[in-house]
Amino acid sequence: MVLKTSQVGELTRIQLTAKLLGRPIYQVSAYLLGDTLIDSGCPRTAPELVAWLRGRPLSRVVHTHHHEDHTGGDAALIRAFGVQVEAPSLSIPILKSYYRLPLYRKLVWGQPESVSATPLGKEVEIGEYRFQVIPTPGHCADHVCLFQEDEGWLFTGDLYIAPRVLYLRRAEDACEELRSLRRLIALRPRTLIGSHAGIIPNGAAALERRARHWENLAAKAQELRRRGVAVGSIRRRLLGRQGFMNVVSGGSFSKTNLVRSLLGCPNVLSS
Repeated sequence: MVLKTSQVGELTRIQLTAKLLGRPIYQVSAYLLGDTLIDSGCPRTAPELVAWLRGRPLSRVVHTHHHEDHTGGDAALIRAFGVQVEAPSLSIPILKSYYRLPLYRKLVWGQPESVSATPLGKEVEIGEYRFQVIPTPGHCADHVCLFQEDEGWLFTGDLYIAPRVLYLRRAEDACEELRSLRRLIALRPRTLIGSHAGIIPNGAAALERRARHWENLAAKAQELRRRGVAVGSIRRRLLGRQGFMNVVSGGSFSKTNLVRSLLGCPNVLSS
């Protein structure tokens, strides 16, 4: 594993990179603000995270959602520091009895241990900062973002990964995700703090580009479907060939999933 850190004011970004067969394959970030860690990375990177945190003030972990690359460090942090884990209410039963991961996810991230957590309220206080907890379903039903209005900070979890997202998990709902993006754009955040994208300035504009990309794809896909074009052909015309992750995941993570989901959300485009 590889751990790198960078500082933005009082906020520390902790970049955690999982390796497989000695090669880096995946990176996710946790963030330390005061005594609070926002997300905890995956099980494979937990030992190095614990080692880095020793000697630093840490009393709790706050989560954006339950996925293993965001909560996988919890058990190790509880054993090492006795931290309190706080998560969206819909995450609590999942974390308490974590499901067995598909093989490809277990190989990349590792299997999380089950942990007990307490539900987040409508706000989270971290030192002098008060964050709104904003439900943002789509990536998964329990996803939330954290917004600090005075600073304009928005912890986006997995809602903002990149300006152009071409793949979707089978369980994701692109329509809900677009609605969540529009909800966040209305807040006019100045800085996005992402689990994978890092720290992005001009936050509202970045979210707008992200939403527009999918909205434009949806409009094109729906027009092709009205002409009788099959889903597979739509995917090839708009997004090209399937990638490596489609093969590794057995179709669970694919471009076709994105097209199918976008075909079902015309109302989002007119909102």
